Amino acid sequence: MIRDLGRRRTIYFVLLVVCAVLSLRPIPLVGGVIELVFVPTRLIAELVAPLAWLRSGEVRAAERQIDAEARVVRGAAADLLAIEQQSALPTRPKLLVGRRMIHGEVIRRSRGDLDRVEVRVASTEGIVPDLPVITGDQYVGRVARLGNQENMILVDLVTGKDFFVGASVARTDWRGEAIGESVEFVVGGLAPRSMDEQLHLALHNPSLRGIKKGPVHVFEPADMDPELAELSRGFSLGELQTLQTISGSELPLIQSPLDFKSGLFQVIVLAPEDKASAVEMLQLETFVEDNWIRTSTLTRGDVTPTREGRRLARGSLAGLRTGQAVALGAHLVGRVGETGPLAADLIGLGDPGVRLAVLAEIEGEASPRPLGELVALGRSRHDGSLGFRWICRIDLGEAREGELLEADLYTGSGEDGVPRGLFIGETELPTTRRPHEITVWQDPAVRELERVFVWKGPEVKRRPESVTRLGGTR
Repeated sequence: MIRDLGRRRTIYFVLLVVCAVLSLRPIPLVGGVIELVFVPTRLIAELVAPLAWLRSGEVRAAERQIDAEARVVRGAAADLLAIEQQSALPTRPKLLVGRRMIHGEVIRRSRGDLDRVEVRVASTEGIVPDLPVITGDQYVGRVARLGNQENMILVDLVTGKDFFVGASVARTDWRGEAIGESVEFVVGGLAPRSMDEQLHLALHNPSLRGIKKGPVHVFEPADMDPELAELSRGFSLGELQTLQTISGSELPLIQSPLDFKSGLFQVIVLAPEDKASAVEMLQLETFVEDNWIRTSTLTRGDVTPTREGRRLARGSLAGLRTGQAVALGAHLVGRVGETGPLAADLIGLGDPGVRLAVLAEIEGEASPRPLGELVALGRSRHDGSLGFRWICRIDLGEAREGELLEADLYTGSGEDGVPRGLFIGETELPTTRRPHEITVWQDPAVRELERVFVWKGPEVKRRPESVTRLGGTR
């Protein structure tokens, strides 16, 4: 008897050490085996949990309410996204002439190379390296090459240190009237004084010094391909400004109205005009049912008080991948965390560290604004509101000091695995260009739901490697 007791204690001790080691250095294969072993226990626990039985009616009522609201929110989101796409087209009539325009959406940006983005376009027919890319009246960059998947391209941004584009600024008198010839120079990369909060474009080799301000437009040199030069000519790069350095010298730089780091969502590729349609736009795929995987939520998967994540009842075998959006109706619930074969973590919007590319519908404005990236700070225990950190790098219009703008927030573009147009919540936005902490109010019923959907996206086909390398960049 004593010998058996000692043997059991030894086994328990060994198992305890093994569990401790696995908790510090997880092994995916072992974790998957353990998950499979305990599947029956998990299912039984969910079925017999008394609280789940008591609250099932309440949860179903909340789900019906959210489903009913989803139809309205989806319609509003679809209208908003259609306006967002149209806002990517040039507004000045002169810039609409003689160009074929292919609409694209930024799908992902590499955190290791912020000066290149991957864009899904309506068509790759006729797209070759060096074609200019714009959004609205603003110049963005050039096509680098075709992507590895169909209808995907890679775009080099004007912020890249090796990127150069010809530009000019008009010389004006004190009345603002043009005098003499324009000053020409080269624009590319970031100015030395650019900081994380504000990115300014650098200018090089001006034909005349002393110009301190004025709107900067693309003006490619005569020795460039005339057709490509004409496509991009006249698009804006921003506003020329001059800063005084500590040493007393002047530093010219260009302030762009775009947030190149995290707020570039919709773009247009400019191509020579041909028999194809003058404007080709993408179709909205966010609310297509086949692009979602249906599942349910289980008990909390993380008991840390500062986190609110739960477990999803499906895993990698059903197609779940880390980073995918989790939604109900048109509401964003969170994102998929670590995945196992049969289950996965659900990271809620109240979990600190969640990153979202966000689009804002600001009260009183006709078109939505790309806000850039929001980083979750956690959920308030007092009123359930969400806290986010946001670096404002764009102008939100004229506003009095301290004035806040009411806005509805939706998911934007550029975060892999998250479709645009999912409703996040309501907020009030500050207008100054600097870091802010903002509060977002979300429907409390979203956190209590059991039936959710995981974004898998439309089926994509890979392009042969030989095709992606056709052509060359200059």
